[in-house]
Amino acid sequence: MMSGSLNKKTMLIVSGMGAAGKTTFAEWFSKEACIPLLSVDELWEKCGDYYDGIAQFWVYCEDIMEQSSPLIIEFGFWDEQKLMITELVEKYKYKTINIHFIASIEIAHQRFNDRRKLNGTKPQITLERYNEIVKYSKNFEFGDYFIEVDTTDFLKVSYKNIAEKIYLHTIGAV
Repeated sequence: MMSGSLNKKTMLIVSGMGAAGKTTFAEWFSKEACIPLLSVDELWEKCGDYYDGIAQFWVYCEDIMEQSSPLIIEFGFWDEQKLMITELVEKYKYKTINIHFIASIEIAHQRFNDRRKLNGTKPQITLERYNEIVKYSKNFEFGDYFIEVDTTDFLKVSYKNIAEKIYLHTIGAV
């Protein structure tokens, strides 16, 4: 484990484009910091319904916040969800750090289709369709502190450097 720890009332919001590396980072950091991770995609798969997955996501999020525990929430958030996050953050007096993942649209589109092909269950989509899917999530920004991570070249991304920024900005969080 790296040096540093998260204060109890810290919410990490891992946002960004599909196939930009959100889930991979969120899973890594969840293990690194020993804090719970809530992912809409994971709940969606368990529920079998997108909207049920999102509803369960917010219920679980609040359950964790009631315990004053740090947590990571991960999804391709868009502006309409800022209201729900704001309500929870204000109710439970949490500090937030938004780690936002972006990549070149062409690279992210290719990764998105590669993942769909690997899973073998979903057809490939056009670049135009991909751009439509991510048009709101690629510009999401929320919270007390914002870290943008460009994953166009994964070899230039250091999870440890991102983690250090997170730890530095949680010092003094209430």
